[in-house]
Amino acid sequence: MQGLVGSPGWIAFGDNGGGDRIAVDLTPGPRGHVGQLIVLDHEQNIGAALLAESLTDLVVNRRSGWHADRRGDQPPAVADIGSLTSLQAAAHPELEVLSIGGWDGEPLSLTPVTGLPRLRTLTAYPGTLADPLEIAKLTGLEFLELGPDEWRVLLDAGAVPRSLSAAAIEVHGDRHPLPITAIANELLALWDRPPITQTLIEGHLGPAA
Repeated sequence: MQGLVGSPGWIAFGDNGGGDRIAVDLTPGPRGHVGQLIVLDHEQNIGAALLAESLTDLVVNRRSGWHADRRGDQPPAVADIGSLTSLQAAAHPELEVLSIGGWDGEPLSLTPVTGLPRLRTLTAYPGTLADPLEIAKLTGLEFLELGPDEWRVLLDAGAVPRSLSAAAIEVHGDRHPLPITAIANELLALWDRPPITQTLIEGHLGPAA
């Protein structure tokens, strides 16, 4: 199976009763074949697992278990630091998606993941990064999600990665929307995109009932 978050060639037609979708695979990986049946595990962020060679194989041989199309000792492409003990534990050449959230320790340095060849997505809960400017060293990022303060640091330093295809602002707590909108518009301007339209409405609601 291909190591993707989804594919138009994965045609889901059923489930296993536990939230996992069963699909026909029309876009197999190099070791697979068209028509194999796969399971899309609802607890996984990427990839699928092989269930049967075909629908006939599933019915005739009553296949019920499945296995992932990677070695059990191969590190995952997605890492959530909230469930790991350290950033060092997530740093390996196959890492593609790094999520830092639910971290109660000291803010983290991104030094352990600098230079990883396949890292393309970073999401970091506000306040979890020791130095947001270290993001500039992650030259292959395609998606970046940060808190408003972290984005402010990057914008003021002119260090927003130009490799990005998409970005998100993670807001927690009671924050006024206008400064957040200003940050979003600055990001849009870097790619010559139209700004978010702001409309001011004035009026009198009358006396309280």
